[in-house]
Amino acid sequence: GGGCPMTQQHPRYVAAKKNMPVHFICYSKEPHSMQWYKMVEGSNDLYELDNSTSRYSIERKDKFINFTIFRITYEDNGIYVCDSKNLTVEKKRPHLCGTELRVVGHSNIQQIQSRNTLKDAIIIIQSILLVIFISVPMLLFLDKVSDGISSPSSDGLEVEQMATYEDITPFRDVKAKWTVGEHPGEE
Repeated sequence: GGGCPMTQQHPRYVAAKKNMPVHFICYSKEPHSMQWYKMVEGSNDLYELDNSTSRYSIERKDKFINFTIFRITYEDNGIYVCDSKNLTVEKKRPHLCGTELRVVGHSNIQQIQSRNTLKDAIIIIQSILLVIFISVPMLLFLDKVSDGISSPSSDGLEVEQMATYEDITPFRDVKAKWTVGEHPGEE
């Protein structure tokens, strides 16, 4: 149930850039009774790949079948399985030991700069929001704290509390006894 009878497939997963060639190999004791199939992800469709075309080639040897796609495109994404011939006629599904192909694209300079500009804009927006979400609660907290402290009247200090020039004692230049020349033992 779900095993890989009579076949061994290599590689198990391929991620390649668009327009590159890819090669799959299926090792089998009876390569002439085997065939390549393609299953598309999210679909129940099964495509037979039995004869070479301008896009791919199938080469059978004594112990293996070589499947080569010359220039992969995004439409080549899917799972490639080597299984016995006539599965579609017999309405059977291939075994689960296939090779998954993922086609990745090239990025040009303009696409890279566009992505970097978008990242920079997101970083700036996040920074602004961070400052707002930190400073607003702090300002509200400080405002509540300052409301709770009783402050003097808004006119400033009252007249009774202010010192006047008359209340200030004049500075006297009094020298200490020991600086005048007296000896500490003398009186």
